[in-house]
Amino acid sequence: MATKLMPRVRQPAAPGQLASSVVIASLSRALDLAEGEPMGHAIRACWLGMQIAKWLELRPAERQDLYYALLLKDAGCSANAYSVTHWFQADDLTTKAELKITDWSSQWRSMVFAIRQTAPSAPITRRMAQLVSLGSRGVGLANELVEVRCTKGAEMVRQLGWAEPAAAAVLSLDEHWNGSGRPRGLKGEEIPLLSRIALLSQTVEIFWRRGGGRAAETVLRQRRGKWFDPVLVDLVLAHAGSAKLWRQLGEITHPEHVGYLDPEPRIIPSGSLDDMIRIGEVFAAVVDAKSPWTTNHSTRTAALARLMAENMNFSATEQDRVGLAGLLHDLGKLAVSNAILDKAGPLLPEEMEEMQRHTSITHEILSPLWPLDDVAEMAAAHHERLDGTGYHRRLRGPEMPHGADILAVADVYEALTAHRPYRRGMEADEAIAVLKKDQGTRLAGEPITALEQMVASKRADEVE
Repeated sequence: MATKLMPRVRQPAAPGQLASSVVIASLSRALDLAEGEPMGHAIRACWLGMQIAKWLELRPAERQDLYYALLLKDAGCSANAYSVTHWFQADDLTTKAELKITDWSSQWRSMVFAIRQTAPSAPITRRMAQLVSLGSRGVGLANELVEVRCTKGAEMVRQLGWAEPAAAAVLSLDEHWNGSGRPRGLKGEEIPLLSRIALLSQTVEIFWRRGGGRAAETVLRQRRGKWFDPVLVDLVLAHAGSAKLWRQLGEITHPEHVGYLDPEPRIIPSGSLDDMIRIGEVFAAVVDAKSPWTTNHSTRTAALARLMAENMNFSATEQDRVGLAGLLHDLGKLAVSNAILDKAGPLLPEEMEEMQRHTSITHEILSPLWPLDDVAEMAAAHHERLDGTGYHRRLRGPEMPHGADILAVADVYEALTAHRPYRRGMEADEAIAVLKKDQGTRLAGEPITALEQMVASKRADEVE
């Protein structure tokens, strides 16, 4: 089935509407966190890449493809998070962040990186054993980790249905000019131009943020003709001479600072959430891919919440907004290490504190999308409880955002019925019995009743 594209608009979105350029720029900050980078990395890389596009005088269609490739370049980042944690026995976020500044095409630097990053807090005997295990996989493991990331990222971009060249650019993001990259070892102009721009832009942003303009220019010169297309390097260096480029880059702090760079942004109509839900489904898949234990958690929670809202006679629009909040409710978990998410046992106090931060991070990611304020509030409140014992705002019953009580029940039910590292998932009746223990005290009664009716109705249909 062909994907229906959003209508294109050349002017900023009208009041109450959103432009795809700002939506994706806002949500790209979740992808930053999954790579161990601070929010804003992708939008700054996007701004730099779009300056290169301007200097190269790329056509509007190419600039639009580049815009979304730059913002969505890390869409596959969560797909290898579990493997990174498993093989390095370390925090995947820290490991990924350090890898970004390592010239991993150098065998010597790759070995030093592995020694430093593998099981850093473990006893020496365990570290050595893990290094041997890691070394036994060698190049094959490196190729696998990159291929999973790039392939999954390209798949995510395709699901948006906007631009196949943007997906192709994401697929080849880690290819190097001299052929030392992955996953296919493309060389020179075999690498799509948009991929070459994206790789240079993201690397320069990282070195600029850590060491300023001088560090950025140094890495450009060091990797010219190795990682980077020499023509692109010379172009950036020519414009960086006055230091104005780096000053302007430092001014890019908000998604709206790059929204205008899409030459033909698509409007998301205020009367329908269909397009926003499609975007939400893609980002829900990114979140759910981070751990094998949360596969489809966001999509199942969203579906449950929407059906419960329908059962409770919410309007069609309200049902859509509850469902969208369900898709996006765990965006903040991309900032949580898999060492915590996949831990097979109780969390330590500091680990629990880290886990609980995900709701406030979800709200921060969604906050620029002001026409969806209610969705952001619902999503961020899915761990709040009627008696004020939830998090992160410790809200009480009347303070709970409209629809958040539904999402809270759907989230708990889905978690109880799913398998986890430390237990098997419960049967439906058992999970509902657990929910009922908190009915009217910590969890709202009406959503639990709606859920119970849904389960009973499904069972009756199966009997028939």
